[in-house]
Amino acid sequence: MSADRTIDEEVSRSDLVHERLRESPLKRWVLLDGNRYVLSALFAGIVFLTCAGIGFAGYVPVTDPATATTLVSSIVGGTLPFITIVLAINQLVLAQELGWPGDLEERFESMASFRREVETLTGESVSPAAPADFLQLIVETTAEHAETLRPVADRVDDPALAALLEDFVDAVTQEGAVVSDSLADADFGTFETLSAVLGHFNGAHLYAARTIRTDHADELPAEAVETLEFLVEVLGYVAIARQTFKTLYMQYELAFLSQLLLVVGFPTLLGGGIFLMTYGSIIEAVGDPTVLVLVVSAVVTFVFLPFIVLLVYTFRIASIASRTADFGPFVPRVEFED
Repeated sequence: MSADRTIDEEVSRSDLVHERLRESPLKRWVLLDGNRYVLSALFAGIVFLTCAGIGFAGYVPVTDPATATTLVSSIVGGTLPFITIVLAINQLVLAQELGWPGDLEERFESMASFRREVETLTGESVSPAAPADFLQLIVETTAEHAETLRPVADRVDDPALAALLEDFVDAVTQEGAVVSDSLADADFGTFETLSAVLGHFNGAHLYAARTIRTDHADELPAEAVETLEFLVEVLGYVAIARQTFKTLYMQYELAFLSQLLLVVGFPTLLGGGIFLMTYGSIIEAVGDPTVLVLVVSAVVTFVFLPFIVLLVYTFRIASIASRTADFGPFVPRVEFED
């Protein structure tokens, strides 16, 4: 790469691999950042309004017990396989947690070795134990060392190389500030910790650092080359830390999802069964078709809750998996041009 070439603008910006951070805020909120309870309530409201609209339009004869009970019984019957889903999720989580002493010791030593390597790079005697603080330490170290390249850019004779260094430093420091601020108040077990680094410090930055170091080593002072070598190494640790915490978060999310499905599923099965047995009596007691439409809509929404919960949580888990596919030095679906 000659001095008159620049890094593709895709490299100097944050990427969510398949889609950019500048995508629709509403879409990102639905898929990733939105509170799952709020999103579940919104979907439940949509189901209720849809059922009520169909009922008020006269397409559902709510005064006929057979129609409403058939609809509810089919949904309740579809809820029963959730037991299998919950067992499969728990099996997936336990497969990562269980192990023999040798396997557990090897896993522990790998994690301890990684912490020691990070401590050596960052100059910390003991790195933070909290995942968010640990990740914040690596990110801030990366940004601080990248900032030392800015004076170098002011001293180089080649304007193209100077602009290249400035762009690289701006990309790293700006992302470092965004991530650091996001991690400041993040607690592990919440999505905020992982969301802070989704799309940041991906393989594009590692590629840029390696390219500058390799192609311009003769034009840069020795300390700048050493800084780039340091950044190549520490950006690799950022990638490892992000994938590690993604794994931990996924385990937490799947375990919580299985628990939530059981909590929601049991009342819906019980409530749906009671409705099936008593709807004939409800028709006689209420009589008003308008009220019956609201009752049937509320019951259908209630028995639909397990599906809604599974939908909103699976959306986020699948989105995280697809948007963090850029592990290490590879950047899928990002084109690098002159």
